[in-house]
Amino acid sequence: MKGVLLALTFSGKLFFIPFNYIGIDYDMNGSIDTDEQVLSCSVQADKFYQDLAEHSWDDPRGQGWYLKDGSGTLQGHIC
Repeated sequence: MKGVLLALTFSGKLFFIPFNYIGIDYDMNGSIDTDEQVLSCSVQADKFYQDLAEHSWDDPRGQGWYLKDGSGTLQGHIC
């Protein structure tokens, strides 16, 4: 199982950012059951959110995870 973050730029482009692109080679080897793999992947994605973006409740554009480089937002992840 591999993980991917979904980033949406303010210009409207959707990007898929694989976990290994961020510098972590995250690949489940099947040693745990599927439910535990999905939970583990989600926990790892939450850590990446904090590395790449900052969450705001007060931004005039709305609450969300804003990329630290100012180019867009994190929309979620797929495991």
